[in-house]
Amino acid sequence: MKPAYCWLCGRDFRSEWRHAQSGGELVRFRDYKQLPDDAVGHPPGLEWFCREHAAAARVLSHLDSASALVELQRQFGSFPKVIEPSLIHDPSLWVVEVGPQRSRVLAVIQQATGRTATDALVLLRATPFELVRGWPASFQSWRVELESVGARVEVRYDQA
Repeated sequence: MKPAYCWLCGRDFRSEWRHAQSGGELVRFRDYKQLPDDAVGHPPGLEWFCREHAAAARVLSHLDSASALVELQRQFGSFPKVIEPSLIHDPSLWVVEVGPQRSRVLAVIQQATGRTATDALVLLRATPFELVRGWPASFQSWRVELESVGARVEVRYDQA
């Protein structure tokens, strides 16, 4: 199976797919042929698309994959094909807005990162910032705590 890179633009959403089964989808075109059970590889006519291009690709699923790609390139333009294998980065929890309870957010920064109060304050003033990186379940408690004190947070999957 091919890794989760958009066939049109090359966007890498492997991490988001691995952790949340989101970020894009496989689209089956008219020329799809299922591989035999004992075969290894990726079946023809089945391609990955990022969330931005998946809907347009689904509309063209009645075409063979080569014709669909030509039509998608006509609609969206051509993208540079610079897909080099790389490590899949773990998602990260970002604090996007601190909210009204800065001291509580400061305490969470210290607990989550082990930083001193001074270093945590520097990070707090640099909003938005990455708090922690890892499996989303590993930082869920920090996410809940930050949201409960009015901070706005995001899980980001495509940050190296």
